[in-house]
Amino acid sequence: MLELQSSTIAKHISHYLSGFSIDAPIGTLSFVQALQKQHLAMYSFSSINAMQGAYLSLEPEALFERLIVKRQGGYCFEHNRVMFLTLEALGYQVRPALARVMLSGKTDNPRTHRVTLLTHEGNTYVVDVGFGVQGFILPLAIDHNHSVSEGPNHYQIERTAAHVKVSLSAPQSLTLYEIDLAKVFEEDCEVGHFYSHQHPEASFVNNLVVSRIDDGQRYLIRNTTFLHVNERNQTQSEQVIDSVLQLQQLLQNHFNIVAPKVCLSNAFAKVQARQLARAG
Repeated sequence: MLELQSSTIAKHISHYLSGFSIDAPIGTLSFVQALQKQHLAMYSFSSINAMQGAYLSLEPEALFERLIVKRQGGYCFEHNRVMFLTLEALGYQVRPALARVMLSGKTDNPRTHRVTLLTHEGNTYVVDVGFGVQGFILPLAIDHNHSVSEGPNHYQIERTAAHVKVSLSAPQSLTLYEIDLAKVFEEDCEVGHFYSHQHPEASFVNNLVVSRIDDGQRYLIRNTTFLHVNERNQTQSEQVIDSVLQLQQLLQNHFNIVAPKVCLSNAFAKVQARQLARAG
């Protein structure tokens, strides 16, 4: 299926693709759309590994083993590198890009979000399978200012010569991130990745965040809260997570994540310690 110089990478990508059911031909935009949507449904965003203190290699063999084979979940530098390597191997014209996340309202946050820019039939799209519960499920065209609707979610694209801003306009008004269109190398991504899971004050080092988007259902764990949003009937439910066992069951039932119990215990203990420190 794949003709690559590295047979090891080809094997991992073939295994990854074998888990999906995609009717669209490779080389089409429809194939990328189906791949993005199905990836989001199958492989959860997760900060569990980032909370353990160990370095997370982005080398393809270690990355695919951790994210795809072992189903441990991951965050943007992991998910979007898998997507980039796959699309590149399939012959798509892609390049990595970095973005400033603006969920906090700050405009000077560092560029610690990785996305993939796809050029297809003269148009440029952002492909993102690593943003979490508020992310979009299909590639977004980014060559001009416009709005895109995905069910109840409405996204606004604002394009300048140097940047692309992606925002939610409904069901809430929220700027997600601003993509820097400057040329980016894997080494630049490595810097952002290292900060995001090794710096003692980095968000994913200190906060338990797990999410999955599947066919109108959005599932989120944020520290000790589990939230389920049903976009079909516009309802949501929420529950407090008060034990590692409960966390483990939620991960198995709603996120397709298999994580060693020691990792869950470490993450849960860190969350509880920070909550106690803030309360004190």
